[in-house]
Amino acid sequence: MLHLKEYVSHVKPGVALDVGTRFGEFAFTLKEAMPEGSRVIGIDCDAETVRQAGEKAAGSGVEFQVGDGAHLDFPDGSVELAAISNTLHHIEDYDAVLDEMMRVLRPGGTLLVNEMFSDHQNEAQENHFAQHTLEARLDRISGGFQRPTWKKAEILQILERLDLKEVQILELPEEEAMDRKLAEKTARLTAAVEKKAAGHPDFDALMAEAREIQRRVEKTGIQRCTQLVYIGRK
Repeated sequence: MLHLKEYVSHVKPGVALDVGTRFGEFAFTLKEAMPEGSRVIGIDCDAETVRQAGEKAAGSGVEFQVGDGAHLDFPDGSVELAAISNTLHHIEDYDAVLDEMMRVLRPGGTLLVNEMFSDHQNEAQENHFAQHTLEARLDRISGGFQRPTWKKAEILQILERLDLKEVQILELPEEEAMDRKLAEKTARLTAAVEKKAAGHPDFDALMAEAREIQRRVEKTGIQRCTQLVYIGRK
């Protein structure tokens, strides 16, 4: 993510957690943003994902652990920064995870929530929103859990109950490399429908939606939705 470091310049050396890290993309961003001497740990509930993230992180100084975001294995007040990036919409009880992140933060520690939002995006970003919405439907069909992308105001409503001070509400773009990854995913959309929705009553409609997204991306491109970054201190 572009320019994150300047917005967390107040953070002291210490432990930084990336909750729901998946393959560690945001954990590596935190590694660049945290001051020297910090320990960056990515946590995910899926052991295979953690294994792959660990292989990817070899020599980077980022650690990965299997863990439950609603039951973090860290003492109260032991963490300098707790972050969650584009993961809230994958969690049924996101309040429990946010409360647990607040518990492990030290007084004065920083909570960081990064979540893409769906409204006020340009045409290429709307293509990303459409793609993400289709992927969410496919995940639910195949037994996973994922909500469609929230609007900005909906994300802020979720976070406003947290007892934080010095809150910064930012809109930050992603790096262009992320857009290239999205374009690669677009090319595989129809294959994803075949894999996850074969035999489903909505298969034909889902396949038509995937092809329409591919057509739109060929015409106007695809760009990752602007990220809402919410930073506050405990």
